[in-house]
Formats: sequence, structure tokens, C-alpha cells
Amino acid sequence: MAHKKKPEEPEKPVNHERWLLTYSDMITLLMVFFVVLYAMSSVSSAKFTALAESLASAFDGLPGIQLQEGGGGHSVIQSPGPPRPPPGTGASPRVSPKRQNFVEKATSTLATEIRTGMIQMNTEARGIVLSLTGDTFFRPGATELAEGTMPSIVKVAELLESVKQDIVVEGHTDASPVDRDSPLRSNLLLSATRAVNVVEALDLIGIDKRRMSATGFGDIKPSRPNDTAEGRAYNRRVDIMILFPTE
Repeated sequence: MAHKKKPEEPEKPVNHERWLLTYSDMITLLMVFFVVLYAMSSVSSAKFTALAESLASAFDGLPGIQLQEGGGGHSVIQSPGPPRPPPGTGASPRVSPKRQNFVEKATSTLATEIRTGMIQMNTEARGIVLSLTGDTFFRPGATELAEGTMPSIVKVAELLESVKQDIVVEGHTDASPVDRDSPLRSNLLLSATRAVNVVEALDLIGIDKRRMSATGFGDIKPSRPNDTAEGRAYNRRVDIMILFPTE
């Protein structure tokens, strides 16, 4: 008995718009992705301030670095402004009376040196910095204090004697290599030797050596770019840091 043929089923129509489903899914995912990015970029001022204070504390060894919030985002800038408050407080720093009195006394005592550029005074989070100009207090490539600079060192010693804070003396150089004929092998050794000689000079004048320490940084902490003669002159210095912690 012959089998009857089943009638052929009509062909189903092809849906040419299925791609719209995939396209709509992709648009939805992209929208969610950008919403998440926007949410991540919208940082509240309070949270950003806390972050800025924490980073400022972490970079305390690099003076003058702080975070700034601008209209288009956040950036890191260099600023000679006042020290930042302790992390997480959100309050303005309070300058201790001793610190303020020292600044006023130094401005008066070192008026001539500051006016002529022999000594520069700066305020940092750690304390007050008296920068001895390298080209004035030292001959090029030399480690001994130049002749005629001791009266200014005596003035500095009088200031240091008026307070009891610890003192850190830091030597710095520009990026120029040391002379081949020099017994010093590197800028690091040059800067360290100059710092030690300043400490020894202050010790001879009467500053308790137990309050002082000497460090050489060579050319790794420039205060100005080394690509100009003026910048290199600023970088050749010995910093006397009087440690005044902020309150």
C-alpha cells in the first residue's frame, strides 16, 4: 500500500529585523557603561578633600605638592602655600605661636641676607626652611664655607639657639656633573659634605649637635628646572630645616 505524501509545510517568513534586538541590547549596555563611568567620576568634595589631605601627608617629603580641584577634574600642582591640615580633619592648619614668632624674628635678623638673596626663607608642612645660596656660601665645586660668610652663619645660629626644635640640614646641587679633577665622585657626595660642614660650623658656634642631622640629596630634589642657568643657581643650596610640626 502506497504511503500518502504529507503535504509540504509552507516556508516560514524570514524575520529581517532580528538584528534590532542585538542592536538595542548593545545600546543598553553602552548606556549602562557610561552611567557607571559618570558615577565613578563624580567625586564629592568631602571625599576628595580627605584624599587630598592623605596624599599631602604621604608626600610630606616633597614640599609644595598638593591636590587642586578644578572645573574639569583634579590635578596635582606645585604651590608655596601654607601647610595642609592633618589628614581627615578638613580644618585649616593652625600655626603655633613659636613658629610664628620664629618667622618674625628670622625676617628681622636676616633682613639683609634675605633682601640680597643670600638666604631664602620658606614655610613647609614640616617647619621653616632657611636656604643658603650655594653660590654665595660655597665656591664652585668646593665643600668648605666661603670666606666672609661666617657672620651670616652666626646670625642663623642665634635664631636656632632661640628655639629647641630639631634641625635637619639638607645639601642640594644642580644636575651638572662634578669636575673630573675633583676628589668628589658625585653630586651626592658634594651635597652631603656641604651639609656636614654647615652642621659642624653651627656646632662650633654653640648649637647642640644632638639637635642636628645632615643629609645629602645631590640633584634629585631640584627646586627649579635645571634647563636654565637661573634654575641651576637656585638648585645649588643648603637647606636648614627647623622642624615645627603643625598643630
